[in-house]
Amino acid sequence: MNIAVIGACGDVGRQIVQHIVVERLLECDQRLVLVGNADGPSARSAYGLAADLTDAYAEICPTIEIVLDPSKIRADLIIAAAGRTPRPTLDAAPMTRDGLAEANAPIFERYARAIAEHGHGHEIVLCVSNPVELAVAVFAKHLGRRRVIGMGAFLDSLRFRKEIATDLGIRRQTVHAFIVGEHGTLSVPLWSGVHIFGYDADRLSGELARIRGPRPIEEFPRDVARAQAELESLIRRGDVREAYAAVERFPPDVRVVVRPFVTHYSGAKTVIGTGHATMEFIRTITQGADALVSGQVAIDGEVYGIHGTIGVPFVVGNRGVDRIFELPMDEVERRLLVDSAHQVRAKIAPYG
Repeated sequence: MNIAVIGACGDVGRQIVQHIVVERLLECDQRLVLVGNADGPSARSAYGLAADLTDAYAEICPTIEIVLDPSKIRADLIIAAAGRTPRPTLDAAPMTRDGLAEANAPIFERYARAIAEHGHGHEIVLCVSNPVELAVAVFAKHLGRRRVIGMGAFLDSLRFRKEIATDLGIRRQTVHAFIVGEHGTLSVPLWSGVHIFGYDADRLSGELARIRGPRPIEEFPRDVARAQAELESLIRRGDVREAYAAVERFPPDVRVVVRPFVTHYSGAKTVIGTGHATMEFIRTITQGADALVSGQVAIDGEVYGIHGTIGVPFVVGNRGVDRIFELPMDEVERRLLVDSAHQVRAKIAPYG
């Protein structure tokens, strides 16, 4: 398998590229394609990145190829990590998701069209760039919805499992939990589907009630909005330490959304977590094992009659999206998911 990383010289792209080499996902005769922008700084830095990788990992490095023309991308798995991101500062109004969509839609379109016209027709595209729902929609329009996957809900689900595990004093791998919906403030935590290794029904119910608190799931969007407003005020004052302390006072599902917000605007950004989650997904695909995951995909009525791009559970394998699942969830979770999907569809509509 050959792997291409669009935006290889960006913060997240660089993390992914290094992990691919270090974890030996590719043999020495397989290709790692670093895709840069001929009109941007990566037209130069891609060559430096390639030299640095081969200098550091000469014994295990795959064949590295640099591509600056989208029509020249040839790979089996393509990681789409290019595009603008919000500046990690709140000294001015932060870029909204609408602003991010306007900036990145032409980038998604350019690469999707080129891969569709010049690729071999079996590529799997893993979208990391945001807005991830828009990225998936654009690539799926050109490549087909079974070959395009977005990382948003996969990353959010890992974070949800971690936050639950932290409150219970256990390890993340013992927790099964999904987040669906939009990657961001319109995400939907599926508390009704949480289960934990070694917990019987009574213990699970009691522990989840304890860490969730008395708040109903209907309040989740408003809880997130209030928490984010509080944290934004602290960050604007430069009180990042206090902002992180405030994060710990929120319940696990709210922390999933707002902790990355603080991390990004602290200046550190969320590149390590995003890169690690992407690598976990890549390993699932490259090792040939089917797995039930949650991520952004284009759906056509398979889940509660939803049409559009949204985070839902599905089975992924080395051919892309295999089966999309309508997992059981309680009525309020279902309504929040449907509402999230409708809002996302309206946001995407202006971009075709």
